[in-house]
Amino acid sequence: MKNKIKHFLYKLKFTRSLKLRIFLLLIMAGAIPAVLIHISILQSYEKHAITLRTSDVSNQLKIISNHLVSKNYLYDPSSEAINAQIEQISNLYDGRVMIIDNHFKIIKDTYNISEGKTVISEEVIKCFKGENTAHYDDVNGYIEITTPIILSIKDENGKKTENISGVMLTSVSTDYVENTKIILNRTADRMDHAFDHFGHGAVVIQHFGKTF
Repeated sequence: MKNKIKHFLYKLKFTRSLKLRIFLLLIMAGAIPAVLIHISILQSYEKHAITLRTSDVSNQLKIISNHLVSKNYLYDPSSEAINAQIEQISNLYDGRVMIIDNHFKIIKDTYNISEGKTVISEEVIKCFKGENTAHYDDVNGYIEITTPIILSIKDENGKKTENISGVMLTSVSTDYVENTKIILNRTADRMDHAFDHFGHGAVVIQHFGKTF
């Protein structure tokens, strides 16, 4: 059976065409780098978008953190103005904001489900020690950011000391990144299909004895 198939293919003119073989090699030489470039572009875009979103959110959180200190929010979380700012940033980035005091107690949760509870996580502990963290979870589609709430105190000699009296634990959605990647994928797929159709057309032309 195998011999019959080989004999049949040998009899077909286009399977013996040197031009066709060269053309197929050129197709492969162009398609493989195109796929690699496609993957590289998507990864590069994702990394750049996540970096920008993290930086943007972090800057906004630092501003709110300063407001929390000036309004003594950790000891009196009833300020309507501060709560409105926290809710606004939560809605703006489709995320969740939790304010944690120095006893690891959640005094504000924009989801209104964890207030009064204690949270002890590696990220929160690191932040209390002065290490800000930003973690991108590409599986669940969010960025988790910790921001210190720094209280500055001056002694009798005017020397200023800074103490981390609380932490903002914020999660923001990255759905827009995934949606953009889908659009880029579709655009790249259309280009790949167009390239494939060009290749198939050339094969048909060669089959009918024409040049390409």
